[in-house]
Amino acid sequence: MTSLDRATMPQSPHAPERMAGMVPGVRAGGFLFLSAIRGRDPATGRMPDDPYEQACQALRNLEAVLTGSGATLRHVVKVTLYLHDLDTRQAFHRAWMEFFPIDPPARLAVGVADANAAPGGNAHYALDVIALAP
Repeated sequence: MTSLDRATMPQSPHAPERMAGMVPGVRAGGFLFLSAIRGRDPATGRMPDDPYEQACQALRNLEAVLTGSGATLRHVVKVTLYLHDLDTRQAFHRAWMEFFPIDPPARLAVGVADANAAPGGNAHYALDVIALAP
């Protein structure tokens, strides 16, 4: 019998709560595969309307999820950014450059009809993140 190199990542107290059945991510094969990261404020449960503020909150949430597994933004190797409206791409990029000022991870931006706004509504972004496991 072989064992799987797979474990659910812990919920960070500094990241928004997940709905039942959703985990922050999975540690497998030396990587962290994070569940959708959005800009929901963990204190209020709401997403800022302003695209830049929502992008900053999404990246703070990313940091919180990573920290819960002993990782940092430096561990991130690939981000797929799902945008509800391509006009918000510049606001996200501005926040991105503040969080990743040097040696940023690979990134792909994709326009989608819905950035999986529910629950909580008004999501401009959803992030699909792969990071190295510390």
